[in-house]
Amino acid sequence: MGFTYKATCLALRGLFGIGAAWKVKGLENLPEEGGVIVVANHQSNYDPPILGCSLNRQVHFMAKEDLFDGFIKNKYMRSVGAFPVKRGRGDMGAIKTALKLLKNGEVLGIFPEGTRSKTGKLKRAKLGAVMLALKSEVPIVPVGLKGTKKPFKEDLMINIGKAFMLDKYYNRKLDKEEMKEVGKEIMAKIAELL
Repeated sequence: MGFTYKATCLALRGLFGIGAAWKVKGLENLPEEGGVIVVANHQSNYDPPILGCSLNRQVHFMAKEDLFDGFIKNKYMRSVGAFPVKRGRGDMGAIKTALKLLKNGEVLGIFPEGTRSKTGKLKRAKLGAVMLALKSEVPIVPVGLKGTKKPFKEDLMINIGKAFMLDKYYNRKLDKEEMKEVGKEIMAKIAELL
């Protein structure tokens, strides 16, 4: 973990801790080393920093490319482990970066829904997230996030589940319906933690 990442986490914990409690449950479920994908529900723009600062390993996130506009923003985003993704179309560069991070033993954070849920109800997993989970063949750690819509007024609860694998799907060509079933499995693991 770099200095900027640690400093950001310390500042966020202090800031959000002013109005509410920050509780992390199941931290022992995150493998201590090796490539891991952390999957979580997505309700707010606060989700990536809250999720990242709740874990004891640095988490890398794909972030929309306009967050990297300008020298200072670009430097900061990269220093906290984020990398750009072109949204709305398959960005092979971002996929390759994600797979390389996982191969190098890093933690990748993904919100399989692809976008925030305004109602708080879980949406379907996007096929790109499913493909990344299948292609990487690394453990997947589900996380349920609560209270992130109003982190200054509600308690933050980060519930980390046990790691699981999708090994029954590896080394097979899946059709779209099977990919959707894998997505349902991933989202069901998150749902259990909410």
